[in-house]
Amino acid sequence: MRAASATIAVGAALLVVWRAKLRRRFAPLSTRISNAWCCGRRNRLLHLGVLLILASGGGACRRGSTITPRVRHLVVLTIDTLRADRLGVYGDRNIETPHLDRIAHDGAMAPQATAHVPLTRPSHVTLFTGLLPYQTGVRDNLSPPPDPKVPLLADVLRGAGFETGAFVSAMVLDPSSGLDRGFNTYEAHFPSDGGELQFLGSVRKKGDSTTQQAISWLQGVAKPRPLEPRIFLWLHLYDVHDPYEPPEPYATRYGGRPYDGAVAWTDELVGRFDDALTRLGLRDQTLRLVTSDHGEGLGEHGETLHGFFTYETTLRVPLLIRSPGVQAGTRLGVTVRLVDIFPTVLDMLGVAAPSGAQFTGTNLGPVLRGEKEGKEPVTYAESLVPLLHFGWSDLRVLREGRWKYIQAPRPELYDLQTDPEEKKTLATALPNRVEAARAALAHILDEERRGSSRAPAAAVPLELLERLGALGYTGGVAPAQTSTPGADPKDRIEDFRLASQFIREGLLRLNAKDYAGSAERFEALRRRGISSFEVHFFLARALLGARRMREADRQFEEATRLGPGYAAAWKGLAESRVALNDRNGALAALRRGEAAVPGNAELRLAEARLLKVIGRSEEACRAYESAAALAPKSAEVRAELGDLLRDLGAIADALKWQREAVDLEPRGAYYWSTLGMTLGGNGRLAEAEKAFREAWRLDATDHRNAYNLGLILLRQERPGDARPFFEKALQLEPSFTPASQKLTELGPPKK
Repeated sequence: MRAASATIAVGAALLVVWRAKLRRRFAPLSTRISNAWCCGRRNRLLHLGVLLILASGGGACRRGSTITPRVRHLVVLTIDTLRADRLGVYGDRNIETPHLDRIAHDGAMAPQATAHVPLTRPSHVTLFTGLLPYQTGVRDNLSPPPDPKVPLLADVLRGAGFETGAFVSAMVLDPSSGLDRGFNTYEAHFPSDGGELQFLGSVRKKGDSTTQQAISWLQGVAKPRPLEPRIFLWLHLYDVHDPYEPPEPYATRYGGRPYDGAVAWTDELVGRFDDALTRLGLRDQTLRLVTSDHGEGLGEHGETLHGFFTYETTLRVPLLIRSPGVQAGTRLGVTVRLVDIFPTVLDMLGVAAPSGAQFTGTNLGPVLRGEKEGKEPVTYAESLVPLLHFGWSDLRVLREGRWKYIQAPRPELYDLQTDPEEKKTLATALPNRVEAARAALAHILDEERRGSSRAPAAAVPLELLERLGALGYTGGVAPAQTSTPGADPKDRIEDFRLASQFIREGLLRLNAKDYAGSAERFEALRRRGISSFEVHFFLARALLGARRMREADRQFEEATRLGPGYAAAWKGLAESRVALNDRNGALAALRRGEAAVPGNAELRLAEARLLKVIGRSEEACRAYESAAALAPKSAEVRAELGDLLRDLGAIADALKWQREAVDLEPRGAYYWSTLGMTLGGNGRLAEAEKAFREAWRLDATDHRNAYNLGLILLRQERPGDARPFFEKALQLEPSFTPASQKLTELGPPKK
């Protein structure tokens, strides 16, 4: 008891000292644990107590600096999936990367830089918040956005007067990620024309297109000083991500090595952007930071792609910095983490952190300006994909310098200095280190449990879920069920590879309307004991398309059990029951979904449509009105409610809702057409003509728009004006009988 009291007293004294230091300078979150790894239990407890204190809050970026900024502008370039060991400056001799190498030679590089999670969205969130994944709640590519109260780098810089622009190349970083907050311009449009190739293409954008968009924006905002604003530009390139498709001459030059070819092609894009900075006179005033969100498994440890294991192949990333005030050829000796970037760039830009902001990362600005480096930080990393998607064990990492511990059912310990490829675990040989690291991680996991209040990721749009799956991503919409709960991921890598492959193939076949082929892929996963929400949900959709309704109904029911917060599953269940002529069962499914997902406009709209079909019009009106309140910007809901009210004879109310629809979507031909029908049906012919003319102007490919306009002209006794529109309707749709009947009634045209 006396020893325990003494330990607590020492810990309290250390806390006071630590807080005092925090007031004097930026203090990192991490604390040394290497001594704890090799010392006895008493010293280990002391070190772990300090780690717990630091892990709960981290340092706060120095605020209120009045120093004139050395750096005016910031450019952050994230090259998705780029391994550090594929750059010349990191020792590669088989790939030409002169432009990236030049940035390192002209500035600084971190030989040891690391991500905290091998996935795109959570890694970028860490970079732009200065917080670890368990602190933001963004753990995978389907996580909801970070809390609006959490400052983002763009938010802070825009508040400091910067013009902000972001240009991203992958849908996983679209505005649903929440990373658009703070950007004046956020270019994340992914056009698609349908079909398998376009389906894949619609989740990504070629790097030359994104780079040109960024350059064009830069040309628009860069003005001669003193009018020139301070600029923050984020450029995200995705060409190094699977599928690797480098253009010529790189495809030929790196034949059989498409990943390497994509790296070389991306280096060319880096050069194009650098040339633009020089041409616009911005290069010498700009902090240029280049990094990646994660690396790529190229067969090491049995892993292809990324997102599953936590080896250096997917966690180690490049970090290059060129900036005024940074001496050429600087090499950072300590491990640099993505979580360090936010406080570092604020310091280098001379921008104060928001009041009360706390960052987990370390401010490296003083070191980059030539001050002495501090101690080696502790690095935390994770992969939750095995747990969230398959019900296997998660992976947690604690690293300090050369020593790296991976917590798993069979723990691993590596000396990265002597074994950089992590081929031989020392966990059995060095049990004291393993035990110390496990205890340190236990404190982090305790903090994670205390702060775990994030909403589930079930509200992810269906389109995004599909398209991420088509790229091979798997995500934790709901906890999975498995025949091997808690299994060590090392033992399930083949299952993971097959799951990624089959989900991808199944979704591509589903998109191509090959329903039988799609169902076969998802059923193969079930036969292997993999039973996640996604497997049941997409299998149900394939069965629905194949008209195997009873089987689809069972799979949708299972999907709603595994992911009750996912509205699309409830809608699918209702759809399957309507197809089985069980409308009451469909209605019950929708209402169960509304109870599980309160306030969901799509479920309420589906209920309204079903009530209308089964003739319960008054209830349908109430459901539509509820959906309209839940979706205040939905023209679709208002137009449908207007149609129903018109059919019920409530003309004034119908017109009110239909006019709201055209106000919300003035370029929607359908909304003008429905308004015209209500006006025309109630004798307001001139107003109806205006509405039908607008519908025709907006969509001259729809034969119904031509016919409706002709009909309203005929009702105004203008047959000569009406005839061309009936003829046009027949040209567009030769089998459209109403138009041919009207032309017959009009007789031959008068000469």
